[in-house]
Amino acid sequence: MRKISSIDKNGKVLFVDDKGTGTTVGTKEDCLTYGYNYTGSTCYIQNNNKPIQTKGNTNLDKANKIRGGNNNVLGKGNSIQAKNTTALGNNNKAYFGADNSTLIGRNAYSVNYGEMAYSCAIDPDRSKFSILQYLGTTTNNVATEIYLGGKDGYRFFINEGYESAMYIEAKCVCLDVVNNDAVLRSKILLYKYAGSTLTEIFDTDYVNAGDSSLSAVALNFAPVASTPDYIEVKVTGLAGTRLDWNLTITLTEVKNA
Repeated sequence: MRKISSIDKNGKVLFVDDKGTGTTVGTKEDCLTYGYNYTGSTCYIQNNNKPIQTKGNTNLDKANKIRGGNNNVLGKGNSIQAKNTTALGNNNKAYFGADNSTLIGRNAYSVNYGEMAYSCAIDPDRSKFSILQYLGTTTNNVATEIYLGGKDGYRFFINEGYESAMYIEAKCVCLDVVNNDAVLRSKILLYKYAGSTLTEIFDTDYVNAGDSSLSAVALNFAPVASTPDYIEVKVTGLAGTRLDWNLTITLTEVKNA
């Protein structure tokens, strides 16, 4: 998946090219991964090339900069480039693609879909605590990727503009929807993004417990080099059994300023 380079006033999206030094219109897959619209070999935020809609916004201070639509913003100096997002406080930032996110405090930032981010940092893009939710369903015993909000392609993307360290607590529950058996899988992980490389430093199981019929199910994380890099989340279920999964990640992050 390519990283977004720019979005113009008409909603046209340009992506970073393969060399990382220029731009490209990207492919249909690049466009749809962000949930945008691919029209006439061009990617747009919305269904056509009309100017980006900002209707439905609640903006209680002119010092807030809002580009997306259906956002609610209370405070000063907030910058909202996503849509369906709520910001409460000062100088918070929602990046492109961080739709349906919530930002609270000062200098909080959201990069991913549905992220709930909190910060009281003095400096922007410096540190935060956030919550991310994944949903998915399996019907076999093959490792299957699950996504933020259950929306295909919505992953834990890394903001490659900064080097960072990320402490993650993952708590996952799955339910056999026929027999109502349940199991818990949880992990503690440490990741870092440095030298243009995403690395998993450690991955430790925390609590694994539940009904014995689901003892074989598994939860796994992995760093993936892409554009941008992302943390992949996969679950493994049981053959011939429908399991519904709900995973919550809590993230404590610090970046190089």
